[in-house]
Amino acid sequence: MNGSFLSLEYALRKYLILYFMNKNQIQTAEDIYEGRLRGNQLMASGISLTLDLARLLWISEKIKNVSWLDLADNQLGDDGLIELASCDQLINVQYLNLNKNGITDKGLLFLSESKNLPNLKRLHLKNNQIEGGGIMALFNSSTLNNLSTFQVHDGWTCKKMDGWRYNSQG
Repeated sequence: MNGSFLSLEYALRKYLILYFMNKNQIQTAEDIYEGRLRGNQLMASGISLTLDLARLLWISEKIKNVSWLDLADNQLGDDGLIELASCDQLINVQYLNLNKNGITDKGLLFLSESKNLPNLKRLHLKNNQIEGGGIMALFNSSTLNNLSTFQVHDGWTCKKMDGWRYNSQG
């Protein structure tokens, strides 16, 4: 009798933990926006945003009004960046923070060819697995004409002034 009571208590605790974990999970775009959208700025950093969850943003109407998009410290990876670069809802984004997202040169190649971010001015890419080819693609992009500053590593800022210039801040 005592053993079955403990098993029941254990099962109930496990159920309650899973219930409250699921209750706090993101399931809709509104869940992402809630408490994170401030005017035209979406601060969605560090929320374990995966590609599947990011898709909720890409199809939402509210994303059209966002000009400051902070997606740092998430799990987008190259596939997420490729879909982001393909999303025509992001035409007003001027600032994009993709620090610590598992992005490589492969994703940057697609981003450099994106026609859906015509207003992008500032891009943050720190703490990703970028080796160089993607950076060169950004330098040579014919579609990201307004991109004027991007950060690749701590203390490593690139600015466009009559061509691209590297400024070490470390």
